[in-house]
Amino acid sequence: MGDASDVVARRALGPISSPVAASEVEAPHPERRARNLDRDEGLSTAKLTVNALTAWFDDQQVLTDIAMEIPAEGVTAVIGPSGCGKSTFIRILNRMFEMKRGARLEGRITLDGEDIYARDVDPVQLRRRVGMVFQRPNPFPAMSVRDNVLAGLRLTGKVRQVKGGDGALERLVRQSLESAALWDDVKSRLDAPGGQLSSGQQQRLCIARAIAMEPEVLLMDEPCSALDPMATARIEDLIHALKARYTIVIVTHNIQQAARVSDRTAFFLQGELVEYGPTDRLFTAPRDPRTEDYVTGKFG
Repeated sequence: MGDASDVVARRALGPISSPVAASEVEAPHPERRARNLDRDEGLSTAKLTVNALTAWFDDQQVLTDIAMEIPAEGVTAVIGPSGCGKSTFIRILNRMFEMKRGARLEGRITLDGEDIYARDVDPVQLRRRVGMVFQRPNPFPAMSVRDNVLAGLRLTGKVRQVKGGDGALERLVRQSLESAALWDDVKSRLDAPGGQLSSGQQQRLCIARAIAMEPEVLLMDEPCSALDPMATARIEDLIHALKARYTIVIVTHNIQQAARVSDRTAFFLQGELVEYGPTDRLFTAPRDPRTEDYVTGKFG
């Protein structure tokens, strides 16, 4: 392995004993094709299962025959160079993909064994179960911090289902902000506009808004790319705290961040899933030379 991968491993994964070069790794079984999927390395019950997924925007194919299982709870990172299809992939997981003109797909994606693209599945209700945090913080800038937290519930009509009236809503706001590690920063200014918060606080507010919907899965599309290092560290600490309660899928262009926060990592390249497995193994003993080239900084 090259120097960059050694740095990642030392910082995030602790001591390493005898990293294995790609040339020394046994060739993958033919049934795994080039994707090197780890089906025997401690994968728990799958929360999301993707089978034979291929996607297009009009005539442009953006994903090819993706197959992977995302376990319940824990953090799965999706890495790869720009344009590899990683952001498209996670948007497929909560059906935001289909909102773009010309989008179409083949294959099957299940959540707890249920096909999320079945005709009787309401995409709005699916997005309540599978929340999304975007690359740039997107709170409603003129809306108060309190109302930002409750915005998703109001937009979906679920706020009326919260039993206990205003007191219950206030508790929900506090619980969501505490879960997003933001309560201490904003408890004295819940009526202030969300747009007045710092960028890092705005991103945590967006996470609190997603948490208020009581999702089962949190998708994060490069949530730290617009943040400074201190704000990034707060978000990474938050991801560690949340992974015991939620299934988290994070897209990141930062391979060091993937090593720090994730339990499993998927490497995408040109719309294909090249390799997927436990993060420590993928970074220290990748089974595909393309993975080694990417994590050691030879391209990307």
